[in-house]
Amino acid sequence: FYRFLVGSFYQPLDSIEQYFGEKVAFYFAWLQHCAGNLVVLSFFGLIVTICQLSAGQWDHPIRPFFSIIVMLWSFFTLVSWRQRQSALAYRWGNMDHKIQETTRPQFKGQYRRDRVTGEYIVYYPTWKRYLKYLISFPITAAFTAGTLLLILHVHANRDQFLVRYLEQKVDPGSKPFEMDFSLAAIGKPKSITSVELNRDHLMDPTFWYIMIGLPSLLGLCLPILNFILMKICIMLTEFENYRTESHYRTALIVKVFSFRFVCYFAALYYYCLLSVGDKQAIDNGIVRVGTGEMIYLT
Repeated sequence: FYRFLVGSFYQPLDSIEQYFGEKVAFYFAWLQHCAGNLVVLSFFGLIVTICQLSAGQWDHPIRPFFSIIVMLWSFFTLVSWRQRQSALAYRWGNMDHKIQETTRPQFKGQYRRDRVTGEYIVYYPTWKRYLKYLISFPITAAFTAGTLLLILHVHANRDQFLVRYLEQKVDPGSKPFEMDFSLAAIGKPKSITSVELNRDHLMDPTFWYIMIGLPSLLGLCLPILNFILMKICIMLTEFENYRTESHYRTALIVKVFSFRFVCYFAALYYYCLLSVGDKQAIDNGIVRVGTGEMIYLT
């Protein structure tokens, strides 16, 4: 426990830099910087949680002020990291240092004589890479869009399942729940606003089984989908044939970023757009978003 607690705020950066190099040392320096700044933000988050519990409502008036604090905290964290990064770069002797990149061994092309140096270099026409973009980008976009529809359908069916369960408690002869994977199932505010968050519902184990059941299955599937997409993105980036390692990594990050953004933030934006109006709708949205984030983080 002591190593976990202390290691989150202290990293032997100089030793890491001497053994692994600056790139790895800057990564651990960023982790150390984030851990220290998150302690400050968690203090304000604890105050907001205490206010919500004491008032007995999730939609507490203090939340907008907490959003302003988060915005200022993000700005301060980035600015202070730039200062920290410059100080470490000066200490390690790589201030304004640029690495002369060499050609990747996987880069393919035709050998041509350079007009300036007279040496033979590997040449690959840019227009060919643009043609390959017409293949790689649609594949990445289709995979990301399919994952987005899957996430939205899971949350929409979870909400419908919860409504049907509460209706059957009142009227056992009501219509049973059936999975609906049509586009019409997405974006029904009634399935969110019609659920009342009273003490009986929150103390019902079946209520929480339904609340966390489908998102838990989705949380188990997302790493598998992420692994599959990573393999596809690596294959497509190799297919696009980049000369340097930096260009290769940039193209790979662009493909992976959209998918991971959808995985981690689709449910958040979904309920932010639907959970509007009265207090019951807002409380339902907060509970659903909080439950989903807890599942995905654990």
